[in-house]
Amino acid sequence: MPTNDDEPLVDPKKVVSNYLIRTGISLPQLGVAPLVVVSWGRNVVQRLAEQTQAQLSQHWFYGDRHPLFHGVYAGRTVSFVQMPVGAPGTVMIMEELIACGASTILGLGWTGSLQPEAPIGSMIIPTTCLSEEGTSLHYFEEEVNLAPDPGLVALLVKSARLEGATAVAGPLWTTDAPYRELRYKVSEYQRQGILGVDMETSAMYALGIFRGIRVCNLLVVSDQLAEEWDEAFGTERLQEANRLAQQVVLRTVSAL
Repeated sequence: MPTNDDEPLVDPKKVVSNYLIRTGISLPQLGVAPLVVVSWGRNVVQRLAEQTQAQLSQHWFYGDRHPLFHGVYAGRTVSFVQMPVGAPGTVMIMEELIACGASTILGLGWTGSLQPEAPIGSMIIPTTCLSEEGTSLHYFEEEVNLAPDPGLVALLVKSARLEGATAVAGPLWTTDAPYRELRYKVSEYQRQGILGVDMETSAMYALGIFRGIRVCNLLVVSDQLAEEWDEAFGTERLQEANRLAQQVVLRTVSAL
């Protein structure tokens, strides 16, 4: 006899519904568009909002802690959201965005490169994932190809080319523990052709597949893992790469 034992007790749609009832606001007042661009850098989100004249949502769940901006760009409504670092918090907020009506999510973040063809300042578009984070296991216990929406991949590749950017598409390693990126693992994953490492992508792709929405990430190479670690955090070089990546994302938004 069928049971509902495998259904979650806490449902994101119910969380949203309860919030709307409690605050007396409507779903549109939250400001979540069908298309959402997320990033883990506050400056990136604010700059995207400024470029598109998007307005800060006064009713978003997380307020200024993880702000949401809502606007119109190239005739399309779009939201920009700052995410918490790491797979669990990112996927939790993605669940709530989806419950509010988001159906396409583009991520703009950072990655450590494992390969010489993806130097600092270049961009990686993850097309498959090696998952060493714990969040995706709660969506798929069996092995699943954690891949993005192919249409979004194609648009990002084209947009990067038109912006004169170097973007490499290929496999990515996602981990929960950036300070445990051990030498033997890095060497093995280099040998396997894995391009880079981050903390969110595989879980985001798992959720996209599970919920049936379009998800894809564009990651700027901020540091390089070879024999020794090399990084460009806080440098003008990386800031310029971030600005270029933002233009790639906005071009992709306009092309959707």
